[in-house]
Amino acid sequence: MAGKVRISVYYTPECPREPVIEEIKKAVREAGVEEYELEEVVLANDEEAAQHRVLGVPTVRINGVDVDPSFEDRGVYTSTCSRIYKWAGKYHDYPPKEMIVEALRRALSS
Repeated sequence: MAGKVRISVYYTPECPREPVIEEIKKAVREAGVEEYELEEVVLANDEEAAQHRVLGVPTVRINGVDVDPSFEDRGVYTSTCSRIYKWAGKYHDYPPKEMIVEALRRALSS
């Protein structure tokens, strides 16, 4: 799969980014992404979360689009480690590799 993508990860020091970064690396390989830019954004407070329109951390976006296909911007932004992802009937503290792979494929097909 060709094309360069920008992957943004929003997190706080209280909400570790390492598991998310590992899932992203696995997803990039599986989706066949050859070129990508990984942007890591540390949020200090809720004001910064509002500036970036982050509903909770961790948040992952591909080319500016949330990886969660059921994402809805409810207009309540927070930097707390409170984001939960539902994928394949299970709940996750961060987006699973499969969700990221699907988001990468959507981004590259558009």
